[in-house]
Amino acid sequence: MLRFLAKRPALGLEITSTALRVAAVSGKGGSATVIGTARADVPPGMVNESYGLSNLEGPDDLARLLKDCLDGLERPDIRRVALCLPDSVFRVQTLDFDTLPGKTADRERLIRWRLEKTAAFDVSDTSLRYEVLRGQDRRLTVLACVAKQSMLSQYEAVLTRLGLEPWSIGLSSLSTLNFYADYLTKRSPVAVLAHITDDAFATVIIEKGGVRFYRYKEVKRGGGDEIRARIIREIEDSIHFYSHMDRTQAAEIGHLFLTGDAAASDGLAEGLHARMAVTVELLSPAVVMSRGQADRDLAAALGAGGSL
Repeated sequence: MLRFLAKRPALGLEITSTALRVAAVSGKGGSATVIGTARADVPPGMVNESYGLSNLEGPDDLARLLKDCLDGLERPDIRRVALCLPDSVFRVQTLDFDTLPGKTADRERLIRWRLEKTAAFDVSDTSLRYEVLRGQDRRLTVLACVAKQSMLSQYEAVLTRLGLEPWSIGLSSLSTLNFYADYLTKRSPVAVLAHITDDAFATVIIEKGGVRFYRYKEVKRGGGDEIRARIIREIEDSIHFYSHMDRTQAAEIGHLFLTGDAAASDGLAEGLHARMAVTVELLSPAVVMSRGQADRDLAAALGAGGSL
């Protein structure tokens, strides 16, 4: 991963099929300073949130929309961009290894081989990003993420056309986790982050400073009560599975944190608390930032920008 020795302002950008959000930030987490923010509605059909299909039907229109947002920031000197996209355009798995090769090329080859053996998705023409964490009993846990390179190139082309420098592209849920990570670890040694959007949600469990579990599920269309009940049931199942994995010490999960566009849905927090008897907290950037203000829906963009 590329890094500057000195922290310089960067842009965090989140693009979905319904919204474009931009945050110009300096620093990260509690030390972050918000230089400016902007947002715009994305017209239907312009962006497609698909893993295997072309994502941008109107790249020129998206570029114009993004330019309007950047012009509103009044900081034309900021060029570095960290982009986060909907979780649905990625595939994520956690893999356990006894050891890993020392050379980067050999390590990536082994991780790809494991993905090809176990994954229920096409891994050809993909870009791989991964993080290695110390697992249980001295084993290693790898958080592996892949996306179609042809899809990523579409977004990179839009950014470079505007004179921007794309430094990283990641998932909205994990960018949100990056923003809140210090706060979560202080609140609980084992924490669950549920990132909830209108038609999907991701459950991320962090322990000992790293992501140990990730699960993404789409939500079928239905009534509000039906969708809410399914989300509650699926999150409970994820926590139950993690708590009963083959582990030397059972994880005590006492906190569940909600983020995302639909996290404040009526009755969701109350239903999760009643079902699982855990502390449920709806996160807002205010719990992290000591300076400045930002709306709840900008957390992913703030986390992306703060990662550079």
